[in-house]
Amino acid sequence: MDFETLQSRGFLLDGAPLRPQASYDAASQGRRMKDWAPGSPGPTRAAVGQMSTVRARSRDAGRNNGWIANGVRNWVSNEVGAGIKPRSKAPDATFAAEANRLWDEEFCAAADYDGTLDAYGLMALAVRSRKEAGEVFVRIRHLGLNSGAPVPVQFQLIESEQVPHTHSMQYGDREIVAGIEFDGNGKRSQYWMYRRHPCDMSPNGMELVPVPASEVIHHFAPLRPGQVRGIAETVQALIKARDFDEYDDAELTRKKTRANYTGAITRQSFDDSDFQFDPFTGEPLEGGAAPMVNIEPGTFPALLPGEEIKLFDADQGGAYGEFMRQQLMGVAASLGIPYELLSGDMRNVNDRILRALLNEYRRLIEQAQWLYTIPQLCRRIWEAFIDAAVLAGRLKARDYATNRKAYLACDWRPQAWRYLHPVQDAQGELMLIKGGLSSRAAAAAERGYDVEDIDRQNQADTERAQAMGLQYSHDPVKVTDE
Repeated sequence: MDFETLQSRGFLLDGAPLRPQASYDAASQGRRMKDWAPGSPGPTRAAVGQMSTVRARSRDAGRNNGWIANGVRNWVSNEVGAGIKPRSKAPDATFAAEANRLWDEEFCAAADYDGTLDAYGLMALAVRSRKEAGEVFVRIRHLGLNSGAPVPVQFQLIESEQVPHTHSMQYGDREIVAGIEFDGNGKRSQYWMYRRHPCDMSPNGMELVPVPASEVIHHFAPLRPGQVRGIAETVQALIKARDFDEYDDAELTRKKTRANYTGAITRQSFDDSDFQFDPFTGEPLEGGAAPMVNIEPGTFPALLPGEEIKLFDADQGGAYGEFMRQQLMGVAASLGIPYELLSGDMRNVNDRILRALLNEYRRLIEQAQWLYTIPQLCRRIWEAFIDAAVLAGRLKARDYATNRKAYLACDWRPQAWRYLHPVQDAQGELMLIKGGLSSRAAAAAERGYDVEDIDRQNQADTERAQAMGLQYSHDPVKVTDE
């Protein structure tokens, strides 16, 4: 045997067994690490092994745990906002303008197959599903020309449970892995779906049907190469958020119940007749029980001779506030959200710190937008929209079949974040434009607008002001011949 073979079997050339040597402390097997013995599941097995449990707990936390619910809601509002807006970049300017008009004025409002949301609402719900359940499927529904829809295509969101991750098998050169079928080349060919949600109130929807991969959008954020299903993005925060929420409720209950017991009335000596009558009302006591005295807030009772009041020590809570902050910081870090945004606690934050926090947070948001949401979700929706509009004759393109890629070109514009400091941020943007490091078109695009639309609006404003004999400081200076 060669040296490599002997090494792989655990022996040296002289037959002596190799002794494992830990080059990293994290690989040591000492007292601190001997109980840390994780398995080595593959990328898909790690995601689907306890997928049902994690997904169900994440959904439950989204319904009942305020911190998880606020974290998911905050992320979605920043990633999608009021919508990630498409602008056609087709080389044919007439085609591009008509595509944008058709999307904005007709298709967007009718994009949902279920008739509940518009196109941007679908984006927001898809991202929320990705955060909360780890993934979502979007069914591309092709409609007939007589459907009445402005463009004969719509989109239907399908929850993760409707594609069973337990459905795996192999036949011929094809393989079904966690509900997704792959062809002989390892490409996705079909998704196996229940006709209805398996956990909903539909008794006739448990039949599995294959749906071509060309008609399905799978939106998820893979953590490892080769991963075919998504895992809830709240998974690291679930345990801490639940334990913390239960502790907070228990602490609130403890304070609430303890608040009912303010103090006790004591006396140095007593006899058998003392507990026969209530000292305040004079009414006979039942069962010989000691009287419970209820006093309105802000009053002092007149005690009998020999009686005194002993008040219980106030419950100050110790370092409860700091403990709360520390735990919420852990939950926020697990969700990838700044603590200040998750909790609303801004007491130790100034403008400079807040700017640094938001810049880092927005970098994470932009990563999710441009690596997952836009390429997986938005582009597929736009491509299906353009294809259907051209085939239905709503958009005219004679060479579409041979030049489809050019007609599908699109610029995606996420909703811009508000300026942190309107004056300084606007001045900085103007300096970049004047210095040639940016352009008006780029600045407008970053804010989610078209510079052409802004120019037309400025032109209309100027013409209207001039017609009415008005002059504003921002109006362009007209150069006249002397």
